[in-house]
Amino acid sequence: MALIKVHFDRLNEKDGALVIMMNLERLDNVVMNHKKIRRLKRKYNLVAKVRQAKPYRKMAQATQEHKTSTNLLQRQFDQGEPEKVLLTDITYLKYNKLIPKISC
Repeated sequence: MALIKVHFDRLNEKDGALVIMMNLERLDNVVMNHKKIRRLKRKYNLVAKVRQAKPYRKMAQATQEHKTSTNLLQRQFDQGEPEKVLLTDITYLKYNKLIPKISC
């Protein structure tokens, strides 16, 4: 149990029985069944921290916020009459820089 506790603490309490089993074999040359490690972890209340899902990602997927539009023009940009189709290129948009506030 002491070896399991050492590896559990070394891994910041984030990994489960299979990772602890691999580290025991690789670092300490101890062969131990993953079921035994799970049983000992349960007995001594060693519970791994599970990463929480990001709520904004689920909301963006539900609203299809970043959905790709269909290709309506099929690369035929010259339509013959002005302002029939309006196009823009979004590669110039800056999204990583902070925009300074303008006070009035």
